[in-house]
Amino acid sequence: MSLNCVYCKKPVFGTSGVTVPGSGPAHQHCYQAQAALARTFQALDISQLTDDELLDLQDMVLAEVNDRRRRDEGGGDSEIELF
Repeated sequence: MSLNCVYCKKPVFGTSGVTVPGSGPAHQHCYQAQAALARTFQALDISQLTDDELLDLQDMVLAEVNDRRRRDEGGGDSEIELF
C-alpha cells in the first residue's frame, strides 16, 4: 500500500495527513488546496459531469428555482414547469 499523497505524489508518512475518501492519503495542505480549487457542491464534483449531464443538471436547478419562486409569490403547490 502506497502512502504517497494522491495530489503531489510525495510521501505522507510522518507529516500531517488526511485520508481522502475513495482516493487515499494526502497532505493536509494539498487536500485544502485541492478543496479550494475543486468545483464541488455537496459531494457532487461538477467538473466530472459530461456536457449532457451538466445541461440536465442546469435544467433541473432552473426548474427548482422557478418552482420555489412561484410558491413564494403565492402560486401554491403547482406542478414544476419543464422546459
